[in-house]
Amino acid sequence: MELRFVKFNPSGNTTVLILDPLPREKYPEIAIKVMSDTYLCAEQVGFLEKAGDPEAVARMHMMGGEFCGNASRSFAAWIALGGLESGESNGCGGMNDELDGCGELRVRSELTGFSQVEREVRIQVSGYDGILTARVYNQWSKHSCNAEIDMPLPLKIQHGWTDQLSDYSIVVYEGIIHLILWNKVAADVYVNIAEDFLEKQGFSTDCFGVMFFDSRTSEMIPVVRVKAVDSLVWESSCGSGTVALASAMADKQKTSIAHMQLKQPGGDLFVSVDWKDGIKRARLSGDIQITAMGTAYVD
Repeated sequence: MELRFVKFNPSGNTTVLILDPLPREKYPEIAIKVMSDTYLCAEQVGFLEKAGDPEAVARMHMMGGEFCGNASRSFAAWIALGGLESGESNGCGGMNDELDGCGELRVRSELTGFSQVEREVRIQVSGYDGILTARVYNQWSKHSCNAEIDMPLPLKIQHGWTDQLSDYSIVVYEGIIHLILWNKVAADVYVNIAEDFLEKQGFSTDCFGVMFFDSRTSEMIPVVRVKAVDSLVWESSCGSGTVALASAMADKQKTSIAHMQLKQPGGDLFVSVDWKDGIKRARLSGDIQITAMGTAYVD
């Protein structure tokens, strides 16, 4: 089987997008092969689909039906950089300035005195029943940009303490659950403890993350489990986990968080959370590079 792909580097959280149409039941099988070291060596895989809402340009479905913030930013960046211009990808149609879901070009002045071209893109993604809006700023390169996206809001935030996990927060989203461990040293043993703990609390563990956060250094080490593809990945960065951590922090402190820089193994992500008697808006941003495009030959 020949499958066209594009590979992204969003702060180290390497993501492959498969451009050719496939039945969804094939997604996990294909993703497992594509992620492997002998194929494209990625942390996660998404699949291009036609949008189900006319307000969106296109849709991305993740390998296990989960939600992923970095993959969503990468998807929007690829569209903004011209990824749909050929009109050949899965019947999604050509992209131009008039296409529904893709905003007009405009210029934003930066403090450096340079200007960047901005494009606003609206997309659909798995794990979220709605449309996400991203703003993509080019960096005078057809292969790199900065992408900011409005993220889904938490359905629930819960704080607590256990002898094994110590200080924790649970942040529940439509397409993923994150357990924040405050000032806990990252270790494999806590992933199994976290999974058991979440299940005993009545939460689904089909897709969950454990975010180890060091408040002294503002460093976060993420690990994500997706059962549909039997993957457990110590990720280089995690977008939804970044927003979950900032949302939990805002909920604890009862205040908004503006452009917080969160250091992660593969690079930095930036997050802003508006809080007023609850989380009202969350935005995630960071640099993205397209690192490879081509054809994968999958048996």
